Amino acid sequence: MLMKKENVDVQASEEVSYDSLVRAKSLNQNREDFYLRELCSVIDEVSKRLGKKDLSVLEIGYSDGKRIKGLSEIYKDVKFVGLEVREKPVQDMKDLGYDCRLVDTEIFDEFFKDGEKFDIIFGFAILHHLNDPYKSLESIINLLNPGGVVTFIREGHPLEIFGSYILTTILGNWQYEKNMFKMRKRKFKKLLRKFTDDYWVKYDNNGFTPCFRRLNAVYCALKLDRVAFLNGLSLYARIDSQPNGGDPL
Repeated sequence: MLMKKENVDVQASEEVSYDSLVRAKSLNQNREDFYLRELCSVIDEVSKRLGKKDLSVLEIGYSDGKRIKGLSEIYKDVKFVGLEVREKPVQDMKDLGYDCRLVDTEIFDEFFKDGEKFDIIFGFAILHHLNDPYKSLESIINLLNPGGVVTFIREGHPLEIFGSYILTTILGNWQYEKNMFKMRKRKFKKLLRKFTDDYWVKYDNNGFTPCFRRLNAVYCALKLDRVAFLNGLSLYARIDSQPNGGDPL
C-alpha cells in the first residue's frame, strides 16, 4: 500500500524551482566538492570490504545529477542509478546516457518490484522532504545487498530552510519543507538498531562550514556543532543481514 503522495506531487510540479536550484549549485562548487569526497570515502570503504569494484550505487533525489556525473568519472566500474520526482532532471540525465528514473512513491522498495538491490544508497537533504522519513528510510534499507551501506547527509538544516519554510508556507507552496521538524536523532537511532549495530547518527555542521577548514575549526571550537538547532543530521548504517526485530518506533 502506497503512502499519500502529497510531497512527491508537489515537488514533481516544481520545474521552476529545479531550474533555480541548478543555477544556485553552479555557484557552490566548494560544497559539492566536499560532498564528492565524502561519497568517495564510502565507495572506497565498501569496495574494499566487499572485495569488488563493480558496485551498484543508488542516489535518491539527485537533483541536477552533479554527484552522479562526478562519481561516474572516478569509478568506471560502478553502476550508478538515480531517482527523481521531477521529469526535467530525469530526461536531462537520460539524454546524457545515465540510468535515471522517475519515481512516484516514497516507499522505495515498492518501486523496485523486480528485486533490484544496491551496495550503496545515499542522498543529501532528502529525508526531510518525505511525508514519513522513518518509513521511507526503512524501505530504502530493504533495497540493500548484504554488507551494503546507506548514508544520508545534511538532513533538515533549520537555518537554511527556516526562512523559506515560513515564506513558502505563506505562499502555499513547498509545503513539504515542514517535515524537517520531524527529524529526530533518537528516532533514527531506534530505527537503525532494528537492522544493525554498525551505524551512527550525528549532528551535521551547518551547511557551508565543513567546506572551509578554518571556518569549520572555529565553528567546532565554539561547540556550535553540538547545538541541535544550528545543525542538521547525518546518518550511516551498514546492513549485513536481515532486520533483528527491534521494537516499532
